[in-house]
Amino acid sequence: MRIGVVVKVIPDKKIGFIRADDLREDVFFHFSVVQTTGRRELAEGDEVEFEIDELDKIEKRAMRAIKVQRSQRPLTMRLQASDAPEFRSQHHPRARQRRPNWRQSEIRAEENEPPNTD
Repeated sequence: MRIGVVVKVIPDKKIGFIRADDLREDVFFHFSVVQTTGRRELAEGDEVEFEIDELDKIEKRAMRAIKVQRSQRPLTMRLQASDAPEFRSQHHPRARQRRPNWRQSEIRAEENEPPNTD
């Protein structure tokens, strides 16, 4: 699911728009696709998780959400590298001990070339 913020709500028509960082345009949604318990209406500034209709994206039509729900996680909280040191990428201990064969042949070819005296 994508994450975004509700930027505009028109309660009379029961529609609204969501802005996400990874999309160039706002995503349309109707209140009938909102999946929440309790209060159903969304207000401007609410953080939501949503799915878009991929067919609209492929056909280059205005995007609309097919599933919208309030975000269960705070959007303002970002993880830093120090927050989860066990998730740092590590290379295999012997990964850099062997050089690829093609590099060795290129180095030998350069060593055997006569010096350029131009």
